[in-house]
Amino acid sequence: MTGVVNQCSQGNGPNGQHTAWLQKLGKDLPLAKMYGLMYQKYNKTEAIRELRLKENKIPWDLFRRAFHDISTSPEAFHVLRCTLAVSHALVSICQYILGIGDRHLSNFMINLKTGQMIGIDFGHAFGSATQFLLIPELMPFRLTKQLRNLMLPLQVKGLMESTMVHALRALREDYDLLLATMDIFVKEPSVDWLVNAEKQIQSLNLGDSLEVENITWYPKEKVHYVKRKLKGENPSYITRDELRLGHSKNDFLRNFESVVMGERDDTRAQLPQDSLSVEDQVAALIDQATDPNILGRVYAGWEPWM
Repeated sequence: MTGVVNQCSQGNGPNGQHTAWLQKLGKDLPLAKMYGLMYQKYNKTEAIRELRLKENKIPWDLFRRAFHDISTSPEAFHVLRCTLAVSHALVSICQYILGIGDRHLSNFMINLKTGQMIGIDFGHAFGSATQFLLIPELMPFRLTKQLRNLMLPLQVKGLMESTMVHALRALREDYDLLLATMDIFVKEPSVDWLVNAEKQIQSLNLGDSLEVENITWYPKEKVHYVKRKLKGENPSYITRDELRLGHSKNDFLRNFESVVMGERDDTRAQLPQDSLSVEDQVAALIDQATDPNILGRVYAGWEPWM
């Protein structure tokens, strides 16, 4: 497995292929502009085709094989992968509610004895990976093909989806308690939040219309986004609004929005903006997290083909 991963980082692997695909738009361009042009110039068909080509450079069952290797029997494999599915589903829903981004491969750890997964490195929280990264993240959590193939034949339909539904239902039923615990962010905002608040003021050209000294408006805004999630709002609309907060001056904002909102045949595009059932909200989240038109455009370091 290690050999395959190392090969992927070389020029003939998916990373190298992704770089070559981007450089067709201009080799000497700043990286953020190169990605923006990719959203603008490449259509959905091209983005999906490129993602499939990169995925096909890696054995479809690479992650599944790794679990076979650490299993002492078929029964152990079943237990390990079920534990992985449940823990990853639970982590994904909790991290979505808190807006945890930057979920690349190095930000997950797996207990090789139990199969349990945990997330680490919460440097991008409360939507900052969508709002402030020069190459914004448009997926709510990591649910790539390798993760889904571990759970074949059902993939996300089954244990993973049902766990997400149960977890989200529990969070939504007692959302007042969760919001109350977040009041600490309003009363004592962190240094990062002070910096991000100033970035947002500059991004939206708010000038003196908001007092930077009275910083409570920024954490209140972030808590409000959490409340929108817990009230059952369609996740694509929330991602769109986070994009607008941080990329209002970006020439490619409309292209970002178009991709994140999806097309008529996408589940999230068929659902209303507000008052989704728990099942519909999870369906929209999975649809957005697995959309190849989004994953095909992700920053290379996130490695959506893995």
